[in-house]
Amino acid sequence: MALALAPSIAVTLEINPSTFAMNSSVGMVITATSNASYPHPITIFTWPSPFNLELAQNRGNFVGADRDTGMKLPMSNIQVSVSEFDYTLGSGGFVTLEPGIPMRFNSPFLLPSYSDFFGMPPGYAALLPGHRYFMDLGQRYNELNWWKKGREEDVLDLPEQNRNARDSDGEPISLTLGKPLEFKVLPLDG
Repeated sequence: MALALAPSIAVTLEINPSTFAMNSSVGMVITATSNASYPHPITIFTWPSPFNLELAQNRGNFVGADRDTGMKLPMSNIQVSVSEFDYTLGSGGFVTLEPGIPMRFNSPFLLPSYSDFFGMPPGYAALLPGHRYFMDLGQRYNELNWWKKGREEDVLDLPEQNRNARDSDGEPISLTLGKPLEFKVLPLDG
């Protein structure tokens, strides 16, 4: 089977609310929109990608900096390995994207506060009251290595039928972020 030309996926990041007080409950959203040049849906594997948003925040999928000081945010960068993935329908981690229709992935915002990072290396800063920040996709996981043309139910293996789901349909899909996410931490009350 010939490999298909990889579609592109446009990505947006949001923090809700975008201005918040320290220790507030804050949510994070990443939205994916398939820009496939053909009218078919694609199924993607979310596990090592930014679309598994809670894991992505701990795995190094994002980079960020303090807009006021230029110091990097100390994003977590844990190594998570899985010996083998299950490509069977219903196993989890797979999502179908329809062309042009945004798909939202939600998670709590997990960026730690300054008190979590005493003893940080020089050049890094955690969230500080009254500062503005940006976040972007990191280079490490800014593409999807596994994807297939079609919906999950049509491309994933069934318990009684091997559909060669383990094999991707094409080259990796690059994720393109329109603009970095910006947010602000409110100053402490006086």
